[in-house]
Amino acid sequence: MSKQKFGLIADGNRRWAKSKNLPVLSGHQKGVDVIKEVVLEYLYNNKDFDTLILYAFSTENWNRNPLEIKNIMNLYEESFDSWKDDLIKKKIKVIHAGRKNRIPKSLAKIISNLEEKTKKFKKFTVILCLDYGSHDEIRRAVKKGGNNFEKYLEVPPLDLIVRTSGEQRLSNFCLWQAAYSEFIFYNKFLPDMTNGDMDKIVAEYKTRNIRKGK
Repeated sequence: MSKQKFGLIADGNRRWAKSKNLPVLSGHQKGVDVIKEVVLEYLYNNKDFDTLILYAFSTENWNRNPLEIKNIMNLYEESFDSWKDDLIKKKIKVIHAGRKNRIPKSLAKIISNLEEKTKKFKKFTVILCLDYGSHDEIRRAVKKGGNNFEKYLEVPPLDLIVRTSGEQRLSNFCLWQAAYSEFIFYNKFLPDMTNGDMDKIVAEYKTRNIRKGK
């Protein structure tokens, strides 16, 4: 069986913070920590998966409060910079999917640097969907390739898509690539996720009768 590609719609940071009477930024910080220390670490050490596709910031998220957006971008900048050595040590390849001209230049530089330093790695891949929307991705791919637009898509087909927080929608995430994906809408905020939750998600996925049209 080929290795599987795990898509994560990271959701629930703000509601988690609100439930604990904490600033919104505290929720985003905890969520980022969980992505690195729980989700990524778990999948990296699981022989069945070779890719994490992370929905980190959508094209629609620009409609949020400007201060929250600024704080999120600063958080990503600090986090991705601090992850660098560990990602390189573990030979994890990093790819950015989404617009590159609207995020802060300092953040774009850090991500580009990560892409360059990890581009030859093959053990595991993290695709950062940042300023990403599936409609936007498809439109840009069609402009480049016309009827052959599929080869210009930035994200490969996904095997499993997980959304935390209990919300049951894709929110413009990988609509083309989700054609035969399995879906798990997990009723827990991202900052509360544990290795035990990842065990439950993977165990549920393994019970699915995956036919992909056959």
